[in-house]
Amino acid sequence: MSDGLDRRRAAILDAAYAAFARYGYRRTSMEQIARGTGASRASLYLHFANKEEIFRALCERVHGEALDAAEAALESEAPLASRLEDALVAKVGRLLDVVADSPHGEEIVDESSRLCGDIVLASSERFQKRFATALAAAARAGEIHLSGAGLTAPSAAQLLRLAATGLKSEAGNAREVRKRTRKLVRIFLAGLDAIGDGPE
Repeated sequence: MSDGLDRRRAAILDAAYAAFARYGYRRTSMEQIARGTGASRASLYLHFANKEEIFRALCERVHGEALDAAEAALESEAPLASRLEDALVAKVGRLLDVVADSPHGEEIVDESSRLCGDIVLASSERFQKRFATALAAAARAGEIHLSGAGLTAPSAAQLLRLAATGLKSEAGNAREVRKRTRKLVRIFLAGLDAIGDGPE
């Protein structure tokens, strides 16, 4: 795909993001998205078949951005706690920002579950695999000791991902979720230190 087409698709997705945030998924039309790009509705159909396809492409972009930020955090030179916190916050926080940007956030999440379940699942699986790799590397480096708690790197990654996802409940806002996520990682690492590397 040429740079010109990439830029055009990106402009459409930017306009779609604004339209979905303002009107919600159901009330957003292709005409409203086109208006946001400054082009005709017909031009949208050169890139996307319909509104659902645009929504799925936007979902892929949002999840991709979250994963890129999480992977960058895991690859940084920061202390382990910061790397893990930043990765989880990037994964969970980016999606919360989407909801916070719109009074129709709940509807957008519902439509995402309905239309983009495969994208969401693939994103979660990729994140968990990358997170497990980082935990395994930390264990080999002696930064954490998982065996004393009866954990493997994949099981620890799954527990942290599921726990961080659950922290959204009754949080009220994205800032509180980020705060809770950082506390979760600190408690998790402190627990491993307290248990130590027990007998195999």
